[in-house]
Amino acid sequence: MTDVATPTPGTRALVLGGGGVAGIAWEVGVLSALQDAGVDLDAADLVVGSSAGSVVGAFVRGGGIASAYEQQHAPVPSTYVEPERIGGEDFQQRLAAVLAGATSEQDARARLGAVAQQVVTGQTDDERTATFSETLPSPEWPEKPLGVTTIDAVDGTFKVLTATTGVPLPRAVAASCSVPFVWSPVRIDGVPHIDGGLRSATNADVAAGHERVLIVACGPEGPSPLGPWLDLAVESLRAGGSSVEVVVADSGAQHAFGDNSLSLSTQAPAATEGRRQGEAVAEAIAAFWA
Repeated sequence: MTDVATPTPGTRALVLGGGGVAGIAWEVGVLSALQDAGVDLDAADLVVGSSAGSVVGAFVRGGGIASAYEQQHAPVPSTYVEPERIGGEDFQQRLAAVLAGATSEQDARARLGAVAQQVVTGQTDDERTATFSETLPSPEWPEKPLGVTTIDAVDGTFKVLTATTGVPLPRAVAASCSVPFVWSPVRIDGVPHIDGGLRSATNADVAAGHERVLIVACGPEGPSPLGPWLDLAVESLRAGGSSVEVVVADSGAQHAFGDNSLSLSTQAPAATEGRRQGEAVAEAIAAFWA
């Protein structure tokens, strides 16, 4: 886990977790409600996104939350191709089989990366990168700090890609969204990378060193051999002196996600539930953020 740093007074971080197509829609709904309530999300000193959260993070930094919310209800043409569905229980069983015997968090991630490299079906990494080039507000990194999490599929190293790493933003986001068992890894400088949300769906520990941390998570996280899950990260952040608020998708949102969070059919209902939930917490979050 990232070393806990003494928070710098006045600093804020926005952490956006993974959750597939449904997660993007739900988070956009939550954030659109917060923005309408006067919460200046782009004022964050750091925005860090994992998987779906990397897409939403680019929306935040690109000023695209409002338009993204509208597009959840009236999607624009896209080259995105829905992958073959893998049930949640099946995914967890496959994951458990791969991770059995892992000697460390990094070893567990490397084992997962090795299996992910065996996937050769579906859209290529270049095709998925092109899709994100169409989806994001801009193919260029924003001027304000944005972190995109991913995992080296060869040695299991966890990485936070930024504008300074030299990776094009659409490729960084494609790598962060490369779900094992579903898509092939995304190559960065020739090295395959997989979904950063597998270390933790939120990777909230990356926000260490910020006085206030707002975490938007598409669901609760349980203990994991891959990295610090949400409750552990929040505990560590607070122990280090950070104030933390967490918005987690509630039962209504989870119902809207359905049994296939990668399906485009989840966009409108998940966005609507996100908007509802965002409106419910807007006053409290506005006070916290200010």
